[in-house]
Amino acid sequence: MAAGRKKGDHDARRIQIAEATCRVILRMGVERAGIAEIAREMGCSTGVVMHYHASKAELLLFAKNLLFDTVYDRVAQARQGPAVIDTLVAMGREMLPLDAAAVERWRVLTAFNGLAIGNPDLMKLQAKRDLRFTKIFSDAIRELQQAGVLSSKLDALTEGRGIAALADGISGEVVMSPGTWKPRQSLAFMERHIRMLAAVP
Repeated sequence: MAAGRKKGDHDARRIQIAEATCRVILRMGVERAGIAEIAREMGCSTGVVMHYHASKAELLLFAKNLLFDTVYDRVAQARQGPAVIDTLVAMGREMLPLDAAAVERWRVLTAFNGLAIGNPDLMKLQAKRDLRFTKIFSDAIRELQQAGVLSSKLDALTEGRGIAALADGISGEVVMSPGTWKPRQSLAFMERHIRMLAAVP
């Protein structure tokens, strides 16, 4: 890092490059999204990109994690609400591709998923990230159980994984078959599923 450069500036630049990487992936796919194409997207030299990210593999992983963290942070923010079923609904909502920006995030994440197939290391990283979503939903469900909102008969881990999987499934269809799920339909389906948990005696 150059003398006098603030760490915050360095981190911000890395994020800008990762965002440019995502735009290139949306146009060209992961395999064709090379450092040269990313540099052109940024309007800079390949040397600048390589200064902030040591390799294409490191840059791709950083970009993927940035997308995951963006979604996770939105879910975590929604969880700050009171221990009521509406809070769980709000959490589920944040995982769905309800606007253009969210659809683009899921398109890039889907591309990364394909890249992980056949790569044990990437598969492990993917599973670790997915577990974060399972855990935050499971923890929220346990909190609702303690508050008497949800039945103690529910298995919090299974239900938490189910909500995350439901969002993954809907998002995958939105990406691969545009038009199959309108935003209002996916939101209504997610909300109906979550509210059905409250009906378990």
